[in-house]
Amino acid sequence: MKLCLTTFGLIALFLGLGEAQVTWPNAIDELEDVIFLNTGYRSRGFGAHVTPCDFSEFGPGRQTAAEWLRIGFHDMATTNVFNPPHGGIDASIQFELNDGENIGLGFNTTLVTYGGIYNSRLSVADLIALGVYASTRSCGGPIVPMRGGRVDATVAGPIGVPQPQNGQGLFINQFTRMGFNITDMIQMTACGHTLGGVHAGDFPNIVAPGTVANDFQLFDSTETFDNLIATRYINGPDTDPLAVGISIASGRNADTAVFTADNNVTLQAMTNAATFNNMCQSILQRMIEVVDPTIVTLSPIIAPYEVKPEGLQLTLFSAGATILFTGDIRVRTTTRSVSSVSITYIDRNGAAGGTITTTISGTANGFDDSFTVGPLDTELVGYSNVW
Repeated sequence: MKLCLTTFGLIALFLGLGEAQVTWPNAIDELEDVIFLNTGYRSRGFGAHVTPCDFSEFGPGRQTAAEWLRIGFHDMATTNVFNPPHGGIDASIQFELNDGENIGLGFNTTLVTYGGIYNSRLSVADLIALGVYASTRSCGGPIVPMRGGRVDATVAGPIGVPQPQNGQGLFINQFTRMGFNITDMIQMTACGHTLGGVHAGDFPNIVAPGTVANDFQLFDSTETFDNLIATRYINGPDTDPLAVGISIASGRNADTAVFTADNNVTLQAMTNAATFNNMCQSILQRMIEVVDPTIVTLSPIIAPYEVKPEGLQLTLFSAGATILFTGDIRVRTTTRSVSSVSITYIDRNGAAGGTITTTISGTANGFDDSFTVGPLDTELVGYSNVW
């Protein structure tokens, strides 16, 4: 398949390929690249940190995907929908690591990883939300729709992250403050605890040191995004350290307190795998879309561009008589095959100029999409009218 595009200088470029497309350039362009280009040509490598699902670059007893999911909840959890500042996903957690509510090495290492990707066009808050999408998808969970535009906080938020020792009534009150009801609370907890577990070194009154490998006990028996957290709780055998074991005697069996808030009705429903995934997709999207509405307007849901310019540049020579046109054109190939891309230049008077044809120079992939990229490196002669 050969795609033909028409451009006018650096005017936005988009094809009618069956559905409406966002116009390039756009404020979400940097985020879109990081979401969809995990491997290959011009890839950003964000998803590599959580691929495969059980991977951690920090050694045994760690699961980066679980840590990314956890930091998303902790960053959101201090929000107050009733009183400003509302909070939400705003990266305030980077100022809250010593407040006693965010225990564990994963918060710091996650923020260090995100710091290597952060730039003036991509907030840490958007990366925290994106981490929820990437960890869920890498581990076989549903696609959590992503929007962009979150604004980073510059100071710590209030305290209020739910803690294992809280009682059921306090949990309900805290989630109500966040804007979630009892059913939401149970869904969010189950969807969050399908990944990861508890470190004995951080919570010795939940997991006794020396009793499990690497002092790390999983919430369920797998490190993938599945509904075993629900089926094992309802049908057994339950090994969730926040529901069984020494957490009961220490009053830190938080999952029991949360799951029984509606007499196990929601957990029973979540024993169906399709229901679990649907509920998790919805509640995790709602979680990462908790923002302060007085300062943040989120973008529409981000879908991959069908065709996207990358690094376009025009360089003038000989007083504009000769123009060097460079960059790349990225084409989504998830549902099509592309062998080359042709671009027809039109000057400012509407006259058609020469055609630039490029062949594939590389491919890239995301969790669900594939792309090919063609290079542009062409000298155009006699195009002063383009300006």
